[in-house]
Formats: sequence, C-alpha cells, structure tokens
Amino acid sequence: MRTAQNVLVRLILTALLVAWVIYPYINNTPDESILAEIFHLGILPSILIMGSFFIMVAFYCRTLQKTLTLIKPENRKATPKSVWYMFALPFNFVEDFFIVINVANSLDAEKKSNPKLQTVSDFGMVSGIGWSIAQILSFIPNMVGQIAGLVGMILVIYHWVKIAKINKLLSGE
Repeated sequence: MRTAQNVLVRLILTALLVAWVIYPYINNTPDESILAEIFHLGILPSILIMGSFFIMVAFYCRTLQKTLTLIKPENRKATPKSVWYMFALPFNFVEDFFIVINVANSLDAEKKSNPKLQTVSDFGMVSGIGWSIAQILSFIPNMVGQIAGLVGMILVIYHWVKIAKINKLLSGE
C-alpha cells in the first residue's frame, strides 16, 4: 500500500511539473519557455551545454551509487542503482528529492553502526533538497529561473563534494 501511494505521489507531482513546463506552449507563448531561453544561444552551444550537463549528472550519479554501495545493505533506504533514476526524464525532477533524501537517511542510519562517520554531522540533506528545489525553479522563464539555475549548480557541486568526502571516509581512502 505504501509503495503504491509513493508511486502515485511521484506521478502526480511529475504531472504537475510537466504541465508547468509545457504551459507556455499550450498558451501560445513559447518565447517564455525554458527551452526558448536555452536555444537563444543557438543549437550547437545548447547541445554542448546540455551534453556537458548530462555527463556531469552521470559522474554525480556514480558518486551517489558508490555511497549507497559503501553503506551496509541493512542501512540503505534505497538500492545503489536507484540513483540512476536521475536520467528518467521527466520523472527525475521529482525523483531527485527522493534520491538525496534516501542517501542522507542511509548515511544517518550507517552512522549509528559505523565509527568512520561519527565525526560527520551533515549528510547533505539540506544542500541536496536545495539543489532539487532550485532545479525546479530554474524552469521559471526569466531572471528568477536563471538565478535558480545558478544556485542549483552551486548547491549540486557542494553536495557532490560533501558526498565524495564521505565516500573517502567510508572506503578508508
């Protein structure tokens, strides 16, 4: 029952987000869409930016997957492979919240039995949720969206570095 509710909540939130993103096209104002802003740069630069972004996301997912792999199975709130849902467009925008929450909660559970984590007080919950929120706000097609996109990039890099440091603690490197 809980799993069905979880899936339903994720689907509803994703549907609302998709409606928000496609609204400018339905309302005949495509110039106010996030894609219009991206493509003002031109096709080739836009493709390079988006390609670079997806490569970065792949490396970030690898870091998160390593984290969950280093955590004892009984302390994991999600499987290591589940972090790759970040590529499941358009569901990823909602799923990202669950991924960062599951990683932080898994680390918190691991801390109770793993002395390597005793000195760590922050497992990236705030920065992870922060970049997830900023990512969604970046769909606002004006300066607010652009600032949110920049804030999101800063927060995801901060979160990534924090998790990579925790991985070093867990692996004994």
